[in-house]
Amino acid sequence: MKNIKKTLLGALIIGSMGFVSVQASTTELLKKTQGPGFELYNKASNTITAALLVDGELTVQDVLSNKKFLLTVDTNKPIRLGIYNQPTKNVSKTFMSGALTPQPNAVYELTAPGKTKYVTWNPAKSPALYPQTGTLMGLSGKSDSGYPLGSNLGQSQIILKK
Repeated sequence: MKNIKKTLLGALIIGSMGFVSVQASTTELLKKTQGPGFELYNKASNTITAALLVDGELTVQDVLSNKKFLLTVDTNKPIRLGIYNQPTKNVSKTFMSGALTPQPNAVYELTAPGKTKYVTWNPAKSPALYPQTGTLMGLSGKSDSGYPLGSNLGQSQIILKK
């Protein structure tokens, strides 16, 4: 009887370790299929600078016309996006307020915890920043980069702050 208990206990421990391993690989697989979490597609006719604040950490990137800015982000973290209508150097954030310097032409809050933030910038449209629709006018269900749009944020979750 003791041997049976020990055997069952050992099998239970080994089985739970396998579950943790499967769970970790499932998370990695989800990240691979979900994509990086943030993508900005620049449809403006000129190069822009995008300043992305994710949980207080600043990433700045020039984005050429008809090109993309991809960043792996934790989709549960708050995201603020500043758009400069031309290439801008020396972008920084103030320590206490987190404000961007110099001031961007537009500032957005992307308020969609747990959702991907795949957006398009096109100042010729209104609104200028909107969720990506993807290839074939959205029929494919994927972004131009091939990431699924099923869990992408909606227009109401893109809030223009400035």
